[in-house]
Amino acid sequence: MAATGRRVGHGSSLVRVLILLSTLSLHADTHAEVVDLFASMTAALSVDNAAEFMAAFDRDMPDYDKLKARIGALLDAAEIGSDIELVKDDGNESRRSVDLDWYLEVKSRVAGGPVLRRRQVVHCDLRKDKKHWRIISISPLDFFAAASFDSKVNQ
Repeated sequence: MAATGRRVGHGSSLVRVLILLSTLSLHADTHAEVVDLFASMTAALSVDNAAEFMAAFDRDMPDYDKLKARIGALLDAAEIGSDIELVKDDGNESRRSVDLDWYLEVKSRVAGGPVLRRRQVVHCDLRKDKKHWRIISISPLDFFAAASFDSKVNQ
């Protein structure tokens, strides 16, 4: 009987370890999916593809139309270089809350025009919609405002 008790105990430990590994694997996969989402967004900005950038957002998100207009105006006025570092990534397999250290280099489309640099922590809430992550809120929206090259001051 004691051997059976140990075997069950050992099996229970093994089950717990397998569950833990499975959970860690799901978290790693979820984290990788979130990283991929933001990588596709930065790539879209660098090739002036507002539609691909906006594909990451839920169309029912508050201020979706305002953000879409700002991204369009930003890309009309400037070439964008973008880099993101994930500072915080919390949540589960269906909802995430992330903070991004987002850097934008905004180069005027005018020949010899100025370059503005923006860097700010941007907060996003995400929800998994079927197989795809969608951003359901982002702040601050002003980070994506069209560049004002008149002042030549970093925003």
